[in-house]
Amino acid sequence: MWPEISRPVGHAWMRSSICWMPCGSFAGSRCRNHFNIGRSSTFAMDHFDQALNFIQAGRLDEARIYLEELLKQDPENVDLLYNLGMLYTDLGKPDMSITLLKQCIKLSPRHANAHVALGFAYMSSGDLMSAKEYTLQALKIVPNDPIALRNLGGILGKEKDFLNAFYHLQKSYDINPHDPQTVYGLAFAYKSLNDFENAEKYFKALLDMRSPDTLKELAREGLGEIAFKTLKSQGPRMDVVMYILSALETFKGKSTQKVKEITFEIGMLGRQGFEINDPTKKFTLRTLPGEFTALQLVSMMYTGFKLFEPSLDIGMDFSEEYGLALKLAQSEDLR
Repeated sequence: MWPEISRPVGHAWMRSSICWMPCGSFAGSRCRNHFNIGRSSTFAMDHFDQALNFIQAGRLDEARIYLEELLKQDPENVDLLYNLGMLYTDLGKPDMSITLLKQCIKLSPRHANAHVALGFAYMSSGDLMSAKEYTLQALKIVPNDPIALRNLGGILGKEKDFLNAFYHLQKSYDINPHDPQTVYGLAFAYKSLNDFENAEKYFKALLDMRSPDTLKELAREGLGEIAFKTLKSQGPRMDVVMYILSALETFKGKSTQKVKEITFEIGMLGRQGFEINDPTKKFTLRTLPGEFTALQLVSMMYTGFKLFEPSLDIGMDFSEEYGLALKLAQSEDLR
């Protein structure tokens, strides 16, 4: 799946999971400019710092209380509008975020991060067109902002404009090659353009980086999809035919519930990543005796789904092999 766009962290911008990737958390480098509260400025700064501490600790609702109180005293403070606006998005209230961030931009039209944050808020509310509009405006202000470039790539990817998505993600990567969300987005863009060699390269690079588990799981899924796409480049795989035939025999006489248990266990195991070209029998199941190769398990999972949910698209196409296995099974039954 294309990553989710992310929001700025402080005066940069991070995060799930448009970079189409999971958003990150607030950073301590947020705006700390003036507070127009006269003699209360020290008090305001203390409360602002406390709000940031709550944000960093994940106590978002407590941070909101502090920031809302400060904004009541200083309603045109750009820093408060910006930070509280992003906080509302994280709290699942993008409409309130949009209102505050638009006011921030009205007071500070060249606040590039506020434009990126507003794009993220619109994306969170499901408005892809507005998300794109404000992300483009951010890039007019700061043409090489890597987060804005990454987010625009994510938006274009969701629009299925894969070539331009790739272009902006590549620019973001050239500026910030150590951002795992950008690496994932670039890998996904390569895969969407059927450049599997480079897609595999960047998915594998992501697995070697310090990155969220959710991204690593998506990278493994991407590698699995590439393996499946290249697996049958020379026609039907007869080893898969035999694995499916064996699975049909294994499932014969078992209840639908038992078939589901086996199939779902394989699916859960596969979330850790299957190297389907590895011939080693190194996998075991709780629901079945024996040891299995990755390709054997994937073939069994495909068979299981065909038996109890035949219309489900599980991301692989062994239909030709399945048809051949059924013919062999029928021939065996006639003997």
